[in-house]
Amino acid sequence: MDVPLKYTRIFLWRHPEVQGAKDGRYFGHTDVPLTRQGKAQLKAVLKRMSSEKVGAIYSSDLQRARMMAEAIGRNNNPRRKVEVLESLRELNLGQWEGLSFQDIARRYPQELAARQADLANFRIPGGESLEELAQRLVPAFQQMVADNQGGIICVVAHAGVNRVILAKMLGAPLERVFRLEQEYACLNLIDVYEDGIPVIKRVNEPPAIDEEE
Repeated sequence: MDVPLKYTRIFLWRHPEVQGAKDGRYFGHTDVPLTRQGKAQLKAVLKRMSSEKVGAIYSSDLQRARMMAEAIGRNNNPRRKVEVLESLRELNLGQWEGLSFQDIARRYPQELAARQADLANFRIPGGESLEELAQRLVPAFQQMVADNQGGIICVVAHAGVNRVILAKMLGAPLERVFRLEQEYACLNLIDVYEDGIPVIKRVNEPPAIDEEE
């Protein structure tokens, strides 16, 4: 009888809702706080993770992710200290930080058209490209998996970061990352087997918020 392969389980979360989200504003490296809804989502995430014994927790250094990761760490048994990594930061949006799509289309029509023509390689003015994001992110993520083989880890990051990770695991080109939805506080559950093959168990799973709280 074949022995089942061991795997490393990854709870890959997006941070909760932030201020400006309802206005359709985009934030990359800008450090923005959570909304009231975001704080409710955080409670739901903690409830979801309460039954898990996580061996390591990693987070973007931006507060919207770090706050959630630290709460998960305090709630874990035993408590876990969060390893905060700049490599897990969202895509740097440069001159587009804090703008809505309509703002970008009005102020930067030529740049927006160029990005849509080459989504992976176009560098946002003053920011970075998806390919540059992948170059700083993927080695760090691979190291997390290598350091925790056979264990359970939690990663709290951002929509763009998660999309790139999922695309790479699927073998999909970066041009297709926006076919992967990542709502606020969503969970992606991934098992990476010892032969290196990832199996994605859940994608964009929303938190179960208790409306009575």
